[in-house]
Amino acid sequence: MPDTATGDRGDSRQRILLVAPNISRQMGGEGLKALQIHLELRAMGHDVRQVTHARVRDEMRRDQPDLAIDYVEDDVAQIWLHRLRLKPLLGLLNGWQLHRLSRTVAERFDPWVVHFTSPISPVLPYFRMPGRSVVIGPLNGNVAHPAAFQSREPLGKKLGRAVLRPMQALLGLLFHGKKQALLLISGGERTADALAMGGCTADQFVFTLDCGIPDALVDRARIAHAGVNRSFLHLGRLVPYKGCDLAIRALARAHPEATLDIIGDGSERPALQTLVAELGLGERVKFVGWVPAGPELYDRLSGYRALVLPSVAEANGIAFQEAMVLGLPVVCVDWAGPQELLTADEAIMIAPTSEDDVVAAVAAAMDRLGQDGAFADGLSERARAKAMALGFRWRDLLTRWQDVYADAHDRSVRSS
Repeated sequence: MPDTATGDRGDSRQRILLVAPNISRQMGGEGLKALQIHLELRAMGHDVRQVTHARVRDEMRRDQPDLAIDYVEDDVAQIWLHRLRLKPLLGLLNGWQLHRLSRTVAERFDPWVVHFTSPISPVLPYFRMPGRSVVIGPLNGNVAHPAAFQSREPLGKKLGRAVLRPMQALLGLLFHGKKQALLLISGGERTADALAMGGCTADQFVFTLDCGIPDALVDRARIAHAGVNRSFLHLGRLVPYKGCDLAIRALARAHPEATLDIIGDGSERPALQTLVAELGLGERVKFVGWVPAGPELYDRLSGYRALVLPSVAEANGIAFQEAMVLGLPVVCVDWAGPQELLTADEAIMIAPTSEDDVVAAVAAAMDRLGQDGAFADGLSERARAKAMALGFRWRDLLTRWQDVYADAHDRSVRSS
């Protein structure tokens, strides 16, 4: 496929309309990724315009006042659906409002391509954008909990999996947005399977990395590991599937000098703090809270021996990519997203056979990594080399996506 940057399939500077419910450094991975895509495409010289929700307006006006953004405003229906906690209907309404405003903006902006960067679920419906070149994704989902961890799976997710096939078939008949678009897929075959249930076809699928890594992180020197270091890290939202409780329980079995810093926040924090107290780990566990991505976080990460993140239902996980780039060894469950990024040559991958097996294996990993700096350094070196070979840098990833944009544009022209 010709490179769009050469002018064979479009000028090097293109008008790109991005659409996402949130673009933010404060609202989780999807919001951060959507913002980073905007900033990186703009830095590459494209004329970028964004459609997003007004809930991020104050942050954007304060931190990114030069971005071109159109906002969806809350209305009475949104407010009441939120108060009544009718999340499926609220999600559908939010999606429709984003699409409606996107159509209006596209009429005056006349973009080369419209890229819906989130939501990432392969199940949530998208609406059509008639006459427009559309890209959606990266999509990532259809992640079940391992059999030994089914008790952790929320009831709503269990019910969703049980009715996935008929629900996808029905949604595919009612909503044609995904069937119109080129689909970026980062969740491998599990995501492709869910999309196929909704009527999407293989010629729409473009497999890709879920996320890029900023230059400020990629350009840092790899963390070198030597000697003894028993400081470990858990990074991410504090929700049940992230497995922070497993890491805490493992710490109780590990060397008595091992420590665990927990960076992030979420609904499970009070329960985790109770667990720490029950296990008598108060001096060894520190709840750091949320630390925004940037130099402060990256400087802090360089002091740890490993990232311990035994998530049991991780679609991908930006934290794993960041750790690979930094050269911070990873201890994770051999399942879903981490399984697609890493092998036993680059990380300690733990089979999810049972909760007790995972806890014991994480504790053993902490002890070996903490004591054996050479072993840790070997994992660090191989993981970073893989990240560099796969092109984790945002600019590298978006350069590849430009070919997808050009392909979407060509398809739209042929069908018009």
